[in-house]
Amino acid sequence: MAEIAIGHDRAFARLYELVGARLFAVARRIVRHDDLAEDVLQEAFLRIWRAAYRYDPAKGSAYAWLICIVRNRALSARSRAGRREDSQAALDIETMASDAPDPAALVVRSDEARRVNACLANLPANHRRSISLVYFEGLTHGELADRLGVQLGTAKSWVRRGLAQMSKCLLRDDRADRYDLVAADYAIGSLQGKARRGFERRRERDARFCVAADRWEAELALLTDCLPEPSFRSSKVWKRIQDDVRRTRPQDTYRSMPRIVSRISEAMRSIDPRRWFGRV
Repeated sequence: MAEIAIGHDRAFARLYELVGARLFAVARRIVRHDDLAEDVLQEAFLRIWRAAYRYDPAKGSAYAWLICIVRNRALSARSRAGRREDSQAALDIETMASDAPDPAALVVRSDEARRVNACLANLPANHRRSISLVYFEGLTHGELADRLGVQLGTAKSWVRRGLAQMSKCLLRDDRADRYDLVAADYAIGSLQGKARRGFERRRERDARFCVAADRWEAELALLTDCLPEPSFRSSKVWKRIQDDVRRTRPQDTYRSMPRIVSRISEAMRSIDPRRWFGRV
């Protein structure tokens, strides 16, 4: 990410090669259409190129940061398109959060990804399915209630109870508090409209909400490790991304230069001249 932040094309291309298919899978689950998912991926990578200098490793992994960008773009695209296809096969969700995951798949997944998936898999079926549908498909509480054929209050309760149990599992104790649970609602996408915007304001002002949201976004991002990667027009999308980058490069460089200069200045101030040049 540091190399992308200073405009290294090869690093950007390598990132696309490494995670492009996985990010497309995340977008595809939400928007349901290949062409729309490709548009989301294109927009997301342009955002990554333009905002890479804003990534702060102290707040979480780069992968979690990428997943957040793609999910936000996908949810916005789905909202604009106003399209829902509830005929999506339900079996996919159960397979992704199975109580008996494929041993071969577990071998290639990180320890952290296995731990988070296990916490999800150990939930009661209704809670597990509710969280999976909200996170992977971007359903609102109302859409979740319609999909499962239950009352709105029941759908909300299943999501909230499932998140509370996952929190205990991930923290390995009973320390989950209101900051953690509200942050979980935000990270999974349960908070909508004014509630979501209100949390974002609190997140900027209150470190407790910020830390909790960063942790949940990082943990939930690991669930995408088990998503199957559908084929898509990878080369064509990459060409469109490159065209976008070429068109925006001058203003992007200008926009990010103050932050880059600031970070270089901070690094220079931390250098002890006596270490490099002897006594001065």
